[in-house]
This record gives sequence, structure tokens and C-alpha cells, in this order.
Amino acid sequence: MVEKQKEHVSSTEIWAAMFIYITADAMTAPIGGQAGNQSWLSILIAILLSLGVAWIYTYLSDSHSGKSIIDIAEISLGKWFGKIIGFFYAWFSFELCSYNLKNNWQMTSIVALPNTPVIIIAISAMIFVVWITYGGIETISRLSIIFVPILVIYLGIAFLLLGRGFDVKNFLPIGNIDWRKVLYSSFQITTLPMSLSVIFVMIFPSLNKKGQAKKPALVAVLTAGILILLSDVLYVLVLGPLVPHLTYPGYTTFSYIEAADFLDRAEILFYSLFISINIIEISLSLYASALCIARFFGLNNYKVLLIPLGFLTIEQSLFIVKNHSDHISIAAYGWPWYAMIFQLLIPVLLIIISAIRKKSTSEQ
Repeated sequence: MVEKQKEHVSSTEIWAAMFIYITADAMTAPIGGQAGNQSWLSILIAILLSLGVAWIYTYLSDSHSGKSIIDIAEISLGKWFGKIIGFFYAWFSFELCSYNLKNNWQMTSIVALPNTPVIIIAISAMIFVVWITYGGIETISRLSIIFVPILVIYLGIAFLLLGRGFDVKNFLPIGNIDWRKVLYSSFQITTLPMSLSVIFVMIFPSLNKKGQAKKPALVAVLTAGILILLSDVLYVLVLGPLVPHLTYPGYTTFSYIEAADFLDRAEILFYSLFISINIIEISLSLYASALCIARFFGLNNYKVLLIPLGFLTIEQSLFIVKNHSDHISIAAYGWPWYAMIFQLLIPVLLIIISAIRKKSTSEQ
């Protein structure tokens, strides 16, 4: 018999963890590149779509008194189908963990330690991840609360210090909108990064107020979306048409910051902030994957899985894509359709089956 989760977190802590999880990679990677200087419009549409997706998976959780998606699947589909669903989400979370770790060591290798073997960087990052994850969701969420205001304040300071160099012409022409590109970009942004928080369907049982995941989740999606929107506006105002063509537009944007003699090389601070919140992001993915696997095999403690999963994540991150160009191509074209299976299709299917079962039970 699997021991129930004993960790408890507040709604605020869940909100902070989801906020960091959604915004981590979006602060560095080009968002909505196909839409060009109209990416802000794609992000606005993606926020609305993502709120709908979040409502669906939180409704699924809340309507079953905060149970995990594996428990819900077992109730709706039976024990073995429930375990299969759990295995799928374990793989999805593990895959995210691998991609997140790749982002970590790749950026470190490019901007900070170009002469250091990537395996050393990956192992160093994973040591921190396993250490943090061993503390559970309570530790991860409290770390998230610390970094949320730091992230917001840093972005605000960037707007103030870069304001004199803004060029609003970078948004022109506003009237000439290519809706095909804007809408596809919004679809892409909805699945990556806005709806990645679907992995929290394994974490919601830790909420100290059972069945009340909807409010913190929706607020997290909305506030994270606003921060991503502001970041994109900042990058376009400073870099203009270069944004979609840069590997790390956020890093490049912050390299323009100069304030007298006391603040130079602000991109180093940006890199440090990204690595910190990326470690939290990887920890959440590893935590969700370990929970799913422990549930699948009937283990009492997910923590025994962290070190082996850590080694597998390192190996997977080294080979998951050949190069950065392939990574961007997969994120733009393959990922959205694949991710929707976990973010929308399975939750909607479980909601429909649960509704049918409840109706047939009430009629008997």
C-alpha cells in the first residue's frame, strides 16, 4: 500500500512554485518567434488559452477532493489503466526534467564556462536538484517564494535602466497582422511554457486545503503570463527584429544595462538568476516524475528514486536533441501537438468519464 503524501503546502506556496515553473525558461528563450514583433499579441492570446487549460486540470483535481491524476484515473478507468496514465505522466515529467537540465548546462556552457565539459556542469546542477528535491515540495515551494519578488524587481529595474534606449518603432507596423503566424505562435506558447504546470496534477494532493487548487493555479498562470508578456515587450523594445534570431534574447538585453560605475555586466546577474530558478524548475519536474514512478510501483517513499532518476536525467539531457537548432525546431513544431495529450486530452477524457460514471451511479 502506498503511503499518502504527508507534505503540506499553502495556496501561496503552490502559486509561487507554479509561477517559477512557468516563467523559468521563458525569461531566456525567444517566445513566439514566428509572430515576430507581434509576439506580444500571441502571448496575450496564449494567456487566455492557458487559463482555460488550467481551469480544466484544476477542475479535474478539485472535483475529486484534490486527488492526484493517477488516483483519479484508477477511480475512472480501473487500477491498471490508472497505472498506465501514471506511467505516461512520469515519462512526461522526466522528459521535461531532461529538457530543463539541458537548458541549464547549455546556457552555462555558452555564457559562463565554455571550456568546462558539459557533463561536469550537468552533474553539478543535478547535485543541487536532488538535494533540493529530497526536501520535498515544501522546500521547493518556499524557495520559489523567495525568488518570485527577486524576479519581478529585477525586471522592473531593467525597464527603468533601459528606458532611454527603447525604440517603440520596433512594434511597427501594428495594423499589418499575420493572424496565421500569431495564432500558431499563441498555440505554441500555450503548450510551452504556459501549460507545463499540468505536472502539478501530481502535486495538488499536498495542498493543505484539499480541493482548492483552482484559484492558486489560475492566478499563477495569469501572473506568470503577464511577466512573460512584459519580458517580451522589453526584449523587443531593446533588440527589435533580432529577438527571434538570438539564442538568449534575455541575456543579450540585460547586457545593455549600464548604470554609472556601480552596475555593469548585468547579464551576469541575469544568468545567475536564471540558473537559480531553472534549478527550481528541474526540481519540480524531478519531484513530479518520482511521485508518479513511486505510485506506479507501489513504493512508500519517492525519495529512493531521486538519485537513479538524476543519473538518467543527466544521460537523457546529453542526447535528447542533437543541437540547439533541433531543440528550437522541436519546440516550435513537434512539441505543441505532443504536449496537448497531457495538458488537455487526458484531463478532458477523465472529466468526461467521471461525469458519465457519476450519472450512471446516481441513476441506479
